[in-house]
Amino acid sequence: MGLTDMLRDALAMPYLAHQGADYAPLESPWASPNHLVTVTPPAGTGHVSRRVAMSVPAIRRARNILVGSIARCPLEARQGGTRMDSQPVWLTRTDGVQSPHFRMTWTIDDLLFYGWSLWALKRNFDGHVIRADRVPFAQWEVDAAHGGITVGGKRVNDDEVCLIPGIDEGLLEASGDAVAHAVEVNRAAARAARNPSAQVDLHQTSGQPLTREQARDLVDAWSTARRGDNGGVAFTSQNIEARELGKSEPQLLVEGRTMAAVDCARAVGVPASLIDAHQSGAGNLTYHNQDARNVELIDYGLAPYMAAVAARLGLDDMVPRGTAVAFDLSDLTSATVGDLDVPDDDRQVNLR
Repeated sequence: MGLTDMLRDALAMPYLAHQGADYAPLESPWASPNHLVTVTPPAGTGHVSRRVAMSVPAIRRARNILVGSIARCPLEARQGGTRMDSQPVWLTRTDGVQSPHFRMTWTIDDLLFYGWSLWALKRNFDGHVIRADRVPFAQWEVDAAHGGITVGGKRVNDDEVCLIPGIDEGLLEASGDAVAHAVEVNRAAARAARNPSAQVDLHQTSGQPLTREQARDLVDAWSTARRGDNGGVAFTSQNIEARELGKSEPQLLVEGRTMAAVDCARAVGVPASLIDAHQSGAGNLTYHNQDARNVELIDYGLAPYMAAVAARLGLDDMVPRGTAVAFDLSDLTSATVGDLDVPDDDRQVNLR
C-alpha cells in the first residue's frame, strides 16, 4: 500500500467531518499506540494557534476570500503559454476522497497559516504523477537531522511527496503579535458589552470594616447583578458608596477593533476594503466597477499564493520538462456571473 492509499483510507469523509482542520488525529494508521494526548502550556504573547486566529472575524473573512477564490480556479498544464490538449490526470482527478477544490482550499490554508504544505503522490511505472492528495499539516514534519520528510512519524521517499513552499513563514509565525492583539481587542469589547461600567470602587463610608471575605462576596454580588437580566441594577447599603472611576469609551473600542481588522488584512495580504475594514480618517475606497475590485484582489491578494503553488507544481518532478502549470483565472475575471463551477475532470480531454 502506497502513501496516497494510506492517506485516503485515513481521510475518508466521515473522519474529515468529525475532526477539526488542525486537530492531530488520534484514530488513524499513524496514531499513537496509547491513549495519552500531548498537553502543552498556553502560548505566550505572539504565539497563537490556527484555531485562535480563526476566531478573529477579520482573519476568518480574509482567509475565506483568499482560499475560496483560489480553489475555484482550475489548474492546467501549458506549453509555450498555450493550454495543452493532453492534461496530466492528477490536476483534476476526482476518484478519491479529496476533490481538487478541497485539496487546493487546504493547501492555500496551509501556506497562509504555516508557510508550507505537503502533497502525497502516486506515480505510474514510468514515474509520472497520476494522483496527488494534500497531507494534513498535523500529520507531517521535516526531519531536519536527516534532511527528509516524515508522515505520521515514518520516513517517506522523496518521490512520494511534493513539498510546497509559501511566500513567508506563515501568519502564525510572522504575525502572531497582530493576531494576539486582535484577540485581546475583541475580548475587551466583549467585556465592555457585559459590563459597561467596569471600573467601580465600592467604597465603605462607615460602620465596622468588612473582612476580606465579606468584601470579596460584595464585589462578586455587585458584578453578578450588573450582568443580570434586570437591566444591570445593583443594591448598596447605607454605608457602601459606588464610585465610578472610569468606563470604556465606545469610540475607542470601535476604532481599536477597526485598526485591528486593518492590521489583520495587512498580515494576511488582502486589501482591507475587501473585508470591510477602513482606517479611520483615510476615507473609503470606492470601486467604479466589479472588475477593478477583482483585479486588486488578484494582484495584491491571490497572486503571491497562486504563484507559489504554480511554481512548485511546474517543476520537472511533477510535469514533463518544458511544461508549466498555471491557474485558469477566467472565472474570476469574467464580467458576468455564470454558473458556479469548481475544478473537475469534466473539462479534461485526452487524459494521461
